[in-house]
Amino acid sequence: MNLKEKSWGLVGPGAVGLYYGGLLAVDGRQLHVLARSDAAALKSQGIIISRIQAKTGEVLNETTIRPESVATDAGSIGPVDFVLIAAKSTVNERLIEPLKALVEPGRTAILTLQNGMGNAEFFARHFPENPILSGLCFVCVNRVAPGVVENYHPGRVEIGSLQDSWPELAQEAVGAFSAAGVKTNFSPVLDAALWRKLCWNVPFNGLSIAGGAITCDQILADPALKSRARRLMEEVRAAAASFGHEISDSFLDGQFTVTEKMGAYQPSSLIDFVEDRPVEVEAIWGEPLRRGIAAGLEMPELQRLHDSIVQAIQQREASARSQSL
Repeated sequence: MNLKEKSWGLVGPGAVGLYYGGLLAVDGRQLHVLARSDAAALKSQGIIISRIQAKTGEVLNETTIRPESVATDAGSIGPVDFVLIAAKSTVNERLIEPLKALVEPGRTAILTLQNGMGNAEFFARHFPENPILSGLCFVCVNRVAPGVVENYHPGRVEIGSLQDSWPELAQEAVGAFSAAGVKTNFSPVLDAALWRKLCWNVPFNGLSIAGGAITCDQILADPALKSRARRLMEEVRAAAASFGHEISDSFLDGQFTVTEKMGAYQPSSLIDFVEDRPVEVEAIWGEPLRRGIAAGLEMPELQRLHDSIVQAIQQREASARSQSL
């Protein structure tokens, strides 16, 4: 079979899913989108991707993509060759039933494009006969309306496989993303890549909430928060090293360099927080904290950040309850 003839199913048509799914479709891949509230918009207008100049807000270009199909029922799509899971990890449990219609045992490869740790293991428990891949998306994208995505920094993607067990399929996915114009690398050691991604997600997604609903440029402009971001990175690096994964000083320095280019970017967790949606607390902060502590490390900065985020969410929920009375 020609690789472009392979079918792709997208579960989670948010910013990341629409962006990468849309680019795959532009390259001629058969993309089937499982949607709920956005289904009508996706059917009528397709996927719209706008490339934005981060600091000025200028629209550099805009692309409209028509998926092969958009459905509200996974059964009407049927089994596909690859499933892209780009939904928030907070809804993983609810994805299992619809995935059963998309995943053919022994055939379908599941590629999770989700933040944090533990997602690949979760889907492996439910689909033990299927290859499980994981993609780490170093990108700045926001969904600004149903079916509409703005991209402020194209970044890159790293793709590997759970326990590094399916390198050929991971490399096939890398080839598909690369052909679609995405800078993509194969990750031969997935856990190492996950820890590297957390070096950005832990401090910047976290401090944007704990700092009082602020953007990335505000974190960098505050000496105390910037210093705290570095300490959080150091704790993540120490945890990674305890599992045999070394992260260099230059990599940590690079996290600040790339963040400077993002301007007033709102990390995905901040958007979820301010829009009263569930925040991926356990996948992004809880799981690496548990793994670090299990390895015998003290992680006071990460513990403090985790607790601050939990407290902020509790206060948000208490405020919502009081306003509803």
